[in-house]
Amino acid sequence: MLQQDYVLTERALGLSSRLILFKYVLKNAMTSTLTVIGLYVSWLLGGTVLVETVFNWPGLGLYATQAILTQDFMPVIGVTLTIAIIYLVTMLIVDLLYGVFNPKMRYS
Repeated sequence: MLQQDYVLTERALGLSSRLILFKYVLKNAMTSTLTVIGLYVSWLLGGTVLVETVFNWPGLGLYATQAILTQDFMPVIGVTLTIAIIYLVTMLIVDLLYGVFNPKMRYS
């Protein structure tokens, strides 16, 4: 990434390495990083149910599992809604940060 043409051009213009790294290179690298962060949040939310059930840790995942086994559907709906809201808020934050790091994405 540091051997791209735009980085070499900025070096030829005499800009400092720190400025090139933080102003140009980091902005281009953050869009794909934000996508991966958003995906990992969804994996972590799904993994909580499995981990809490296997290790018998108290939390939303174990609570949902016990509610499913006892056929109590209101807690299942509540846990599903809570996880969905956390997921949606995370995706909203990721989408808003796309506009911060890539100005082309602001108006599309």
